[in-house]
Amino acid sequence: MYNTQQKLLAVLAQKTKTEKRTRKTVIISLQSAKILTKNENFSTHFKELEKVFETNKK
Repeated sequence: MYNTQQKLLAVLAQKTKTEKRTRKTVIISLQSAKILTKNENFSTHFKELEKVFETNKK
């Protein structure tokens, strides 16, 4: 990867990190990436993530 690409990715990552996002926009984003279903459950390919989120709820 070229240095300019690394710099651009670092700037993009920082911008994304500081953006304010609502729960609704996060859900929509995860659904569009096919990580969550319409019922807000993890899709079959991401079922292992459910274990992580259940652990963090406790």
